Amino acid sequence: MGGFRIGYAIGNAQLIKALRQVKAAVDFNQYQGILNGAIAALTGPQTGVKAAVATFRQRRDAFINALHRQGLQVPTAEATMYVWAKLPQPWNQDSVKFCTHLVETTGVAASPGAGFGKSGEGYVRFALVHEPAVLETAVDRIAPILRSI
Repeated sequence: MGGFRIGYAIGNAQLIKALRQVKAAVDFNQYQGILNGAIAALTGPQTGVKAAVATFRQRRDAFINALHRQGLQVPTAEATMYVWAKLPQPWNQDSVKFCTHLVETTGVAASPGAGFGKSGEGYVRFALVHEPAVLETAVDRIAPILRSI
């Protein structure tokens, strides 16, 4: 359910009612299928969750270790499907331009940090959607760009 957000609030009934009014004006609810999926995910067996966590940990570690070997230091998040990397100069002022150059020259696609708001500029987000070997190959393709800076 990547991209879907599920949440709940517990508390004073009057405050919850006020929260509901505010949320109704600025937000919308997920449809029932997503809500049922979330309920099943949160209350059902967690073996699939543990397997997914292990898969993304393996992908994260492979990708980050490959970046470190190329001299790019990135933080290691505890739980993520993504790796955020601070862009070096001269790219750190235009993440869209960097990502465009990256995909045009290497075939590796990433998300420009600017797409996530003003504070995202200067960063790039890599999605850990492939097996470790593919992620390591992606870093190998990116390496000449990093070395040329």
